[in-house]
This record gives sequence, C-alpha cells and structure tokens, in this order.
Amino acid sequence: MSIQLHLAQKKRKPRRPVVAISQRELEEARVPGFEPGVMLDSQHLLISALLPPAVKEFLARCQAEVTGLCGRLHSRDEGRLSRWGTQAGSIYLGGQKVAVQKPRVRSPDGEQRLAIYEEFQDPKLFNDQVFQEGLRRVAQRDYEKGLPKIAASFGMSKSKVSKTWVKATENQLEKLRTRDLKAFGIAAVFIDGKRFSKLGAVVALGVGSDGRKHVLGLYQSSTEHSAACRELLDDLERRGLPESEILFVVDGGSGLNKALEEKYQIQDPKNRRAYRVRCFVHKWRNIADVLTERQCGEAAPLFWAIREARDLTQALECSAALERVLGKLNASALNSFLEAKDDLLALHRLGLSSELRKFFSTTNPIESLNSLLEEDLRRVKRWRDSLHFQRWLATACLQNEKRMRRIRGYRALPALIVRLQSLCAHKNFIDGSTQAA
Repeated sequence: MSIQLHLAQKKRKPRRPVVAISQRELEEARVPGFEPGVMLDSQHLLISALLPPAVKEFLARCQAEVTGLCGRLHSRDEGRLSRWGTQAGSIYLGGQKVAVQKPRVRSPDGEQRLAIYEEFQDPKLFNDQVFQEGLRRVAQRDYEKGLPKIAASFGMSKSKVSKTWVKATENQLEKLRTRDLKAFGIAAVFIDGKRFSKLGAVVALGVGSDGRKHVLGLYQSSTEHSAACRELLDDLERRGLPESEILFVVDGGSGLNKALEEKYQIQDPKNRRAYRVRCFVHKWRNIADVLTERQCGEAAPLFWAIREARDLTQALECSAALERVLGKLNASALNSFLEAKDDLLALHRLGLSSELRKFFSTTNPIESLNSLLEEDLRRVKRWRDSLHFQRWLATACLQNEKRMRRIRGYRALPALIVRLQSLCAHKNFIDGSTQAA
C-alpha cells in the first residue's frame, strides 16, 4: 500500500517548454543553448535555428508570386486573378514535412496553383533525405527519435519512413538489374561470392575502358556454384557485356572456373573467347597451407618473382625454379601450383604494364567491395525475404561504387584490349555461330 501511495503522489517530470526564437534574436546570436564561438553539438539545434528563416523566405516568395498573378493588394486591376485567402498546407524543409499557411489564388476556372508551392511539395525531397539517412545506418524503427524535432512538423511516423525506404531501395535494385553495360566498355571482370548470415550472393565487378569500376550485377545463391555463376554471366551478357575478348580475374573457386570454361572455352586456345587470370594471393595461401614455415621461406621468393618478372621468359624461368623446389619440399604443394600455372602466367602473356600487372594479379578490388558490403549490412539481424536482402545489397553496391577510384595505369587499358583481341578466337566464334544458324 505504501508503495502504491508513493507512486500516486509522485510528480510527473515537467515538459521542456518550446521557446520561440525571433529573427532579431537569431541575428544577434541570442538563441537559447547557442553561445558564440562554441561548436554546435546537435544537428537539432542547427536545423532549428535555420528553419524559421527558411520558412519566412518561402512565404515571401509565395507572396511575390501572388503579387505577380493578382497585382498589388487592393489595386483591382482588370484581367488579373484574385486572392482567395489562405489554407493549411505543408512543404518539405530540412528533410521534414513542415506545416504552413499557403496563400490561394482564384481564376475563372478554379484555383490557380502556385509554382513555388508545387516545387516545395515534391515528396522526392523527402525520399532522398530518408534514403541518405538510411545509408548512414540509422535504424528505421528509431528514425523518429533520431530526426530533429522541429515545431510544426508532422508526418514522420515509423511506417511512413519505412515505406519510403522500401520504395527507394526498390528503385536501386531495379537500377542495378536493368543498367546498360555497353556504355561502360567493360574490359575486365572480377567475380566473387559473399555470404551474409544465412543468405549469400555472387557479385560481379567490372573495369571499364576508362579505368573506372562498376558493379555489374548480383545473383543470390547460397554458394558460389557453377549454375549460379553461369546465370549471372548470362544476365550480364544480355545487358551488354561483350560476348568475347574479356579478362576474368578469379580466386580459383571450382564453380566459377567451371562456368567460365563452359561459356568461354578458356582452356582451348583455338576456341577461347575470354582470358582468365588467377589471384596470386589465394594461390599462395593454398600452397603455404601444406608447407612448414621454413619451407614457405624457401618457396615464397620464387613464387612472387613470377609476378614481378619483367616478361614471360623470365616468368617461365622463375616458374621452373619453383617447380624444382616444391618437388623436393612437398608434392601436394607442387600439384597445387601446377593446377594454376597457366592462369598465373597469363598475366605475362597479356603483356601488361607493371601497374596493370599488379592490379590484375589479385582479387583485391572485389574483396574490398565485399568488405564494404559487410560493413553496411552488418546491423541487419534478420532478412524477411529474398527481396528484402537483394534491395539492401543492391543499394549498398551502388552507393559503394561511388567511392571507388579509377585504377592506376588505366591509360594502358587500350593496349590490353588489343592484346585480348589477338589471344581470343573472336572470328572463329562468329564463323561458328553463322554456320550453326
């Protein structure tokens, strides 16, 4: 009983009063909570200070447009439209829906809409703001708390923000699915799989003829098996990826290698339509796993000397020396190297410059993308369905694409394209297709 009496007599915490800030106080820096020379530690305070002048400027522009349509007040000019009082409305400012009293204008045919009001009524302004806030990893269910609270604001419920975010991410997924790849002039493609909790996807990253990187597409699959990789490659080809004369950089996964062999006949010099380079980092890890620390110290210099060789002749010499060493140290390590030998030496058969040789010798570009995707999606604890997963993944891919830099040595890419044309049997492929048809 005493506890209930104590709770009943407990006073409620008084609400913080809303303090109105005049334009004069704002100009004289006499705003509560704001001290001149002290950095603002709250976005709420900053936007709250900027919103009143913004609303005032908007209303001034509305009155200017009304004057242009109706003339000066009480002028009674013939042929002019007439004022029709005001009406409650709303505009988008600072990422929020703000209530205003909009002026109305009457014409013989009915109400004349104001152009300035229509401009600030565009919900795309709100959609863009919610989209950017979502990318900053703000939890959607707590968005109402994180958004600056400004007087006369409304329409910022959790459901409204969630629907807007879903629509924005659906647009991003559709953009990735339908983007035209012909305009990029893709010369090389990195493909790798990535898992997110219980779901996974195969992602393709392309390098254009101008040296810029582009996310080409994704295919949801639990593992990086050949069927998923083949479906992804077919989809990319339908959207404009060249049918031949492409360089693929892979990590050595059996599913991806099988799909590339079936589609491009990479290991057949007479019918080859694409070229493949194996990641040096992944292959060395496979070799080092079966060697001791002392054996790794003996084999590593020779292995990496293959990549740093100045030409194919020197690379072949380093490869032969490495084979002799691995033959004495570990037969399993030797077999692992021989399995990827041709793909490792392909780096020199292409005659790449030193910068391009270093860039295409590893799958670091797509590994970096996967790392960024993992960082962006790490806060999602449960995927409701496949579409939910693909919407977020496509959104993160396109946003991280903006952070990617042009590759070093991109001016040598035209020479790479010419070399691929000489190594790939493009003419044989065209002739064969014509005869089959």
